[in-house]
Amino acid sequence: MKILKYFDVYECLCTKSKFNCKKGFTLVEILTVMSIMIVLSVVSVSAFFNLREKNSIQKDADSVVSIIEKAKSMSSNRKNDSSYGVKFASSTVTVFSGSNYQNGNVISKYDLESNVKISAVSLSSNSTELNFNKITGTPNATGTVTLSASSHSKIVTIFGTGIIEVK
Repeated sequence: MKILKYFDVYECLCTKSKFNCKKGFTLVEILTVMSIMIVLSVVSVSAFFNLREKNSIQKDADSVVSIIEKAKSMSSNRKNDSSYGVKFASSTVTVFSGSNYQNGNVISKYDLESNVKISAVSLSSNSTELNFNKITGTPNATGTVTLSASSHSKIVTIFGTGIIEVK
């Protein structure tokens, strides 16, 4: 049994004198490499979209908490000697002044990402509005707001003390 040496391989590639050398790839090899590449592509694209959705819902949940905190802060600071509240709709969160939501008293409006929706609002007031006391900043209702995307969800919980938590 002869051991291949460097010059033997070189000679095979250049002159084809000692070995039966074939150049190229077989169809099976090409199909195997292509199928591995397709599987890796599908896995990485799926993971990318999953991560993107997870980050979108986390960003929107953090924004909702920030908006609620803003309304609470404005109420407890008695800005313009008014109370403030938050109105939850399926794709928007709105800060308003006064004791209830009207189109004319909108302070700011936040649009959720296109793939994120508010799927449920469960407040003790059986409403989609949350108001804060003008002096103490305590909410008039407690409960949860659920944000959902296709495979992820976040729950924003409003406690009677005014503490807001995301899970």
